[in-house]
Amino acid sequence: MSINYNRKRKNHQAGHPFLTGMIIPLCLLFIGTFFLFLRLRNGVQVQAPQDKNILSAAETICYRQDDIQWSDDKLGSSDYTMRSSGCLVSCIASALSMERGLTETPGTLNRTFSSGHVYDAEGNLLWNRLSELGDYRVDVYTETSSTIIDACLSQGRYPIVRVRIHTLGSFHYVLIVGAQDGEYLCMDPLQNEIMPLSAYGKRVYGIRCVSSIN
Repeated sequence: MSINYNRKRKNHQAGHPFLTGMIIPLCLLFIGTFFLFLRLRNGVQVQAPQDKNILSAAETICYRQDDIQWSDDKLGSSDYTMRSSGCLVSCIASALSMERGLTETPGTLNRTFSSGHVYDAEGNLLWNRLSELGDYRVDVYTETSSTIIDACLSQGRYPIVRVRIHTLGSFHYVLIVGAQDGEYLCMDPLQNEIMPLSAYGKRVYGIRCVSSIN
């Protein structure tokens, strides 16, 4: 009895496209899921209260980190500028200006922080050092929740939250200035208008609050 080895070889080879067609989508699905996990890990979705609005009595003061008045200013002795990394300073300046009723721009605040050695060599803000200056109340929360955000707003303070641009992009800081109809409202130093927290997936990766002691 003769065996047609060519037929067997052809049948075996014919199965390769099917297996490849299954393996490639599964690999892409796994890679996509893993990427999504890495981008969203440690983030907490927060929801503003549906039954009440929390609106500031002060007019919202919006600052852009890339304003030409200070966009090229360095953060301390680092190589980073306000344009590239000044979102946090801009949020603090906005919060202090609304609280004090005075003008504290990102430019003037950055000069204060730089002279006070509040930045490290990479331009990161040192929270302990900022607190040691004695002019600011600094709260660095170890938990992330809407309860903390609501408590700050009810005290007339403005929480700074760490988010990802477009939900999955780079880390960024925005200032929560109120809540309305179940949505937190944010001052974003890269936008010209008040943004809903849903623009960042309602996902928060950290909460800070800085206010004036004086």
